[in-house]
Amino acid sequence: MITDEQEQKLRELVKIFLEENKKINLSAMRDEESIWIGSVLDSLAFLDMIEKFSVFRFPFSVLDVGTGGGFPLLPLAICKPDCLFTGMDSTQKKLDSIRRMTDALKLSNVHLLTGRCEEKGRDEMHRDSYDIVTARAVAPLNVLLEYGAPFVKPGGHLVAWKSMKVETELEESLLARAELSCHLSKAYEYGLPGDWGKRQLLIFEKTSETNQRYPRDVGIPKKSPLL
Repeated sequence: MITDEQEQKLRELVKIFLEENKKINLSAMRDEESIWIGSVLDSLAFLDMIEKFSVFRFPFSVLDVGTGGGFPLLPLAICKPDCLFTGMDSTQKKLDSIRRMTDALKLSNVHLLTGRCEEKGRDEMHRDSYDIVTARAVAPLNVLLEYGAPFVKPGGHLVAWKSMKVETELEESLLARAELSCHLSKAYEYGLPGDWGKRQLLIFEKTSETNQRYPRDVGIPKKSPLL
């Protein structure tokens, strides 16, 4: 699925990430094996998912909300050089770190965006603009959908990395899904090596433009999630 050159670059990413992690706390994982399995391979489950499901048209544009340390942003950008990736985070220091990594890896298909979802989701340059929005370890589904759905084009998708125990989150996200015109179209289960266990990607399809009520003001989605 990935070329030898891409795997080499992914291994290089791990080394560069660990050096950056010494400067700014991007992850609690501090060794190569943990980053490789828990961050890189976990991110690359997206590639298996798009191979299994034929709902994603190439080349696509991706916005990674709350990109943090750059996962899944950077592994996906390495493996899909023909697609455009944007990483968004409210912490400039994290984006500065990601910029140093993209420069070191010579990635030309990564853009970075500083800001909060509640603000950028109302910006005409970004609202209803991306084919796919990705989110890994960002928020519960009812909050995450309000963060991410406004960026997705009608007919596009939001992909959320989640554990296997999401029954409560799914139940509590019913109103958010209805209000934000997103329906759960597929779930992709995958396993990581060793004791890392099984996880899943939840794929939501956005059926129409986001209602102008959303996203609400900064802090409101988290403080008063749609229930």
